[in-house]
Parts: sequence; C-alpha cells; structure tokens
Amino acid sequence: MGLPVLPGLHVDAHCVTPLADGIGSRAWFDVIALSDGRAALLVGDVIEPGRSATAVTGQVRAIMAPLLSQAHDLVAALERFSAEVDGEDPTCATTVCVAIVDPIDGDVQYTTCGHPPPMVVAAGRARILRSTGGGVLRRNQPVRIETAHLDRDEVLLLHTDALSGPARLAVAGGLAELPNSPAGASTAGRRSDDQSARTSELCRATAEEMLRGGTRDDLAVLAVQSRPGVPELDMTVKALPSSLETVREAVGDWLSGLRSSIEDGAGMALAVGEAMANAVQHAFVGARAGSVTVTAKLSVDGVLACSVRDDGHWLPRASSRPGQAGRGLRLMARGCDRMVISRDPGGTVVELSRRLHHPVSRAVIADRVLP
Repeated sequence: MGLPVLPGLHVDAHCVTPLADGIGSRAWFDVIALSDGRAALLVGDVIEPGRSATAVTGQVRAIMAPLLSQAHDLVAALERFSAEVDGEDPTCATTVCVAIVDPIDGDVQYTTCGHPPPMVVAAGRARILRSTGGGVLRRNQPVRIETAHLDRDEVLLLHTDALSGPARLAVAGGLAELPNSPAGASTAGRRSDDQSARTSELCRATAEEMLRGGTRDDLAVLAVQSRPGVPELDMTVKALPSSLETVREAVGDWLSGLRSSIEDGAGMALAVGEAMANAVQHAFVGARAGSVTVTAKLSVDGVLACSVRDDGHWLPRASSRPGQAGRGLRLMARGCDRMVISRDPGGTVVELSRRLHHPVSRAVIADRVLP
C-alpha cells in the first residue's frame, strides 16, 4: 500500500508488523485525497480477535472514501457512516482516529472513536490534541469533532499505541527536538530544512519510542505537514534531437521533487521522453522543424497529468521505419495509467496521466505473543 502524492502536503507513514504478518497485525492506516485539495488521514486498531487489519482497512475505505468526497464534511460523513454500517460488520470492531487537513489554511478537523488523539510536533514544542471521546465504530455512534490549526513548521502525527498519558507526553517532548537533531540533517543530498525528511524521520522516531515504551508489536504512524504548492512544468523547445536530453533532464528534475515511488516516476519519465522523441522523429518529416511544448501538473487527488504537444503534421504510420511502428506508443502506454492522442490542423498532443504513490516505511520484527 502506498500513500498518495499530494501537491500541498508531505505525507509519510511507518508501520511495524510481526514476522508472521496478516491476522497478527491489528494496526491499520489509510490516506484519502479529497477533491477539494484536503486529505483525510485514518489510523486504527482492530479490536476483534482474528480479524485482518488489511480487510478492515479496505472495508472502512470502501464506505468512508465516497462519503468524505461527497460530503466534504467530517461530521456529515461520519453520521452517514454510522447510519450505513451493519451492526455485524467488522468495521464495528475497530478504533479509529480520523483527521482532515487543509493544506491552504492549516485547519484540521478530527475525531477519536476510542482511539488516542493526534500529536502536533515542531522544533522546540509539542502538544497532544484533546480527545473527542467515543467508542469503536458502530451503528449510531455519536459524532464529536474537535478542531486544531497547523502552522507551516508543525507536523501532525496520528498513531496507534498502548502508552499511558504521561508516557505519551514524554514521547511528544522528546520528538519536539528531533527537527534540530542529526535525524533532520542533510542526507542523500537533501537540505537540512527539507520537510520531507522531517515527516519521515518523525514517523520512525515515534514508532521507536512507542516500542521502547512498551506498546505491542504491531503499530502504525502517519505524519503530515503542509508544503509549498508544486509549480507546473511548462517548457517549449525546438523539435530537434538535441532537445531530447534537455526535456528528459527537466522532466526528471521536476518529478524528483514529488517524492513518488521509483516505479511511478520512472514510468512517467519514460512515457514523456518517448512522446517527445516521437514528435521529433515523426511530426516534421520533410518540413522545417517546429516546436514541442511539454507540460506537467500534479492534481489535488494525486494524479500526475503530462502533455506533449507539437505543431507539426505527422505522416501516415507506413512512413515509419520497418519494425519501429508502434514501439513508442507501447512504451508510453506501459509508463502511464491513461494515454490519449489527439490531432488537429494545429498539431498533435499526447496526454499522459498516472496516479502517483509515495512508499510506506515498514519494519518487521520477530514474533511475540500479542497482549
């Protein structure tokens, strides 16, 4: 399971599972990108013995995701959720903390259904948000919502744990100094003020503190922080072979800032590169070379949309070199989720899209008897 790559938020997760994963793991999490640019973060603990956390996550998402997307309001979504869920449904056997974060103004809505409340951590300060009370998810569950505000330098942490209140306060206090510690320093070419490193390291540090504090083997931590919006890529070059490397480097640099998985980034880079190469090779045969415009934009729901537009006139496919016809199209289709090619008197445009995912940090530990 990967995390959505969002233009206004850094999101990281760290989970620890027993060596024999599956039924033994009761901690679960999810991140749902909403159409208005906000994100819903969910962390929970399965209560019912023998119930798979993976199954519960899927069932909660299947009900909750469309409700959040339609209602755009946590209270309305939870009220409809509690009205729809069957009393025998396994979602009734899980605690959950749900937080909706707005990357523009930093507003947070959250609720804790029998689950620990979130923590907010920044350099030199930390606080645990108030619990909304309530019990596990069930039919006609009363809905109570709290609100909070995230400053730009603050990270919201949702977590599963079995720590007492004082112990959790001690954990929060220790984490408050992490952004100034070597864990936040430059690594692998990252700047010391890189927010992505901060959320990632905070996830790992929280998990480690929870394990040291006596929590059970399986756990999950989610961290989110606002980040500057991702600017669109928009470049126009001459349709010459010498422009291919220029475009590949620019697209690669732009994609590297998104923090998507290697597979997602490499796939889209390949697709755009092939579309550019096809335009150079086929759009201006027997004519003066024109121009090619390459654009890329990350939407609020984590879908990357790229386009490669030329102002030439393609010759029929029969003019292609033997054995080469369609090869570029196959490579482009392999690197994206959706490809649309349209032609008009002004030229040809290739539109490519792919939903991006950010990897989840995972740790596996030897089995112990879970309490």
